[in-house]
Amino acid sequence: MISRILLLTVFLSCTVIAYHQYRELKCSTPSNTIRGGPDRAECHLVLKEEELETGRPVPTGLGCWTEEHDGQEREYCDLVCPKSHTVFISYIDQGHRACFNFVTYQIEKRGEESILWRSGKCLNSTVNYRIGCKFDDPFDTQFKSDNEIFAHLRARARRV
Repeated sequence: MISRILLLTVFLSCTVIAYHQYRELKCSTPSNTIRGGPDRAECHLVLKEEELETGRPVPTGLGCWTEEHDGQEREYCDLVCPKSHTVFISYIDQGHRACFNFVTYQIEKRGEESILWRSGKCLNSTVNYRIGCKFDDPFDTQFKSDNEIFAHLRARARRV
């Protein structure tokens, strides 16, 4: 019995600890259409410590840019999950008519950064994504304040 407890203790002490952060990418058109209307959606990121909290908004458009990929326009938005070992979409609005995973949106890893791209009719659709990030170290060891995060996003815009 003692050997089982000792074995369990060793196993539990060797488990990996992950530090979670959450993001919400909110993209909206003036008409709030979910079918891909005539107006381009503007996106803004919301930084969250917990998945269901209100969070702290990033200024609209900061951290987003467009690129061409295989002859098609894509809009990329930095998710501010640098050095994360896991990034996932935990929620997208139900009943969406223009945004389809792997076709018109997807998370992409570039170096140590994670970005979400949108294309096609999804560019002209109102949609909300809830994103989870898992880190080996606490997030505040990378950025001490939201102002540092905003500076990081502005610097990214200058590189693109």
